[in-house]
Amino acid sequence: VQLADYVVLARETISACAKKYGMKALFLPKTSSTTAGNGLHLHFSFRDVRSSSDNSFLDSTQSTGISRKGGSFIEGILDHLPSLLSFSLPTNNSFRRIGPGCWTGSTLGWSTEDKEVPVRVCLDLITQEATNVELKLCDATANIYLELAMILAAGMEGIKKGRKLRPMATDATSEPLPQSLQESLDLLKNDEFLLSILGPELSTAYIAVRESEAQNEKSLEEEVMDAFHKA
Repeated sequence: VQLADYVVLARETISACAKKYGMKALFLPKTSSTTAGNGLHLHFSFRDVRSSSDNSFLDSTQSTGISRKGGSFIEGILDHLPSLLSFSLPTNNSFRRIGPGCWTGSTLGWSTEDKEVPVRVCLDLITQEATNVELKLCDATANIYLELAMILAAGMEGIKKGRKLRPMATDATSEPLPQSLQESLDLLKNDEFLLSILGPELSTAYIAVRESEAQNEKSLEEEVMDAFHKA
């Protein structure tokens, strides 16, 4: 929760400073068709309180260099990623940032130090050992509290169920991710685990609000795309 507080504080501080000098800070995921856009990527690492090591994400005995718990955490996220996008990319504009060359990834998979996959395992620059995992399909339009809660819940479910990490992504094995907010919301409606975390009242309200916003934004699509090409 404190981390989420810091994100909100940083955003408010940046906005206030920009306003002081007659400017407006934009955190929009995509403002031009010629730029990669703005993200708010999230990094996750953890340690075992029963261990003296500060990095429980690493296990050099595994072929991937990732501990079993670390691999299960990643697999939990990947298993629910199509639905999770409705929290981490909660606007139509968010999905305009997905695609080749935008450093986000557009297919379902993970890799090591590859900026064109959605889930990237990061390595220490000196030791080249796994240190943490980065989820790139996130931006500043998300409710950071809800977003983190859902991502962590998905990862922890992977650990609880001991899910085995799938092979590293290749062009031949990658599955496409949702291409729109509505597509992700439709998948969320059938994701029993994530819906159980939200609860019936919040899940119904969240989906209804996001669907309404998506339809409203869709009505402005022509005007928005015209502005993108002029930017």
